[in-house]
Amino acid sequence: MSDYCPVDAITRVEIEQLIAEMLYRLDHNHADTTWELYTEDGVSVGPMGDMDREAMKAWGARRARQTDIVGRHFIGGIRLVRDGEEVEGTVQYLTFRDSNEPQTQPASVGEFRERYRKVDGQWRFARREIVPVFGGKAAAAHAARLAGREGSAR
Repeated sequence: MSDYCPVDAITRVEIEQLIAEMLYRLDHNHADTTWELYTEDGVSVGPMGDMDREAMKAWGARRARQTDIVGRHFIGGIRLVRDGEEVEGTVQYLTFRDSNEPQTQPASVGEFRERYRKVDGQWRFARREIVPVFGGKAAAAHAARLAGREGSAR
């Protein structure tokens, strides 16, 4: 049996705005504010490790200071399904980074598996899992580079 229970158009637009805001902040040196887009108990899971909001604040502050790293995220295939008071989402992504060779090919291709919850009238990430499908080694190397462990993920 399918779990397909699509969200209404307004919810879809509001959640797409949340996703776009997250990627804008990541791509334009505002990673130090991405934690604001999560619920109080929100978590991020993926190549950067498992992070609660406090860990995201620390990671984001370090990432925002690394202005020599240029990256851009492109998304599509957004699937949103209502699950009670929350929404579950799958977002296909391509990530390009200046550290990738050649720079015109994606450094990582995968999907964001996300859960969204409305808090005080605003949709927020309750969980965000980054799942590289292709380019997992590049994503791990990028995570190690950001954490100052360059070379340990190769």
